Amino acid sequence: MTTEEQGSEGAPEHAPESPAGGPKSGAGAEAGVVAEVDPKLLEILVCPSTKKPLIYDRARGELVSAAAGVAFPIRDGVPIMLMGEARPLEESELARLKAR
Repeated sequence: MTTEEQGSEGAPEHAPESPAGGPKSGAGAEAGVVAEVDPKLLEILVCPSTKKPLIYDRARGELVSAAAGVAFPIRDGVPIMLMGEARPLEESELARLKAR
């Protein structure tokens, strides 16, 4: 990188995109920003607890396991597939998913 391409501190002027190429999401994300996840990754991911398929909730930036009743966050385009990081689903969310 040339000195013209670097900022005043020697760092690149533009921050790199998230690993999946989409906007950041999760705990540190701005409201309304959704995480993009590679569709091929979504095809192979399953709930670590139930081994059942997951539902991608683009609006919330989460992967939802209706079988386990939890939602896994997506941070910087990376699904965090740890039960300790999962958000328990509310009864209304479970009812909506089961009505599908």
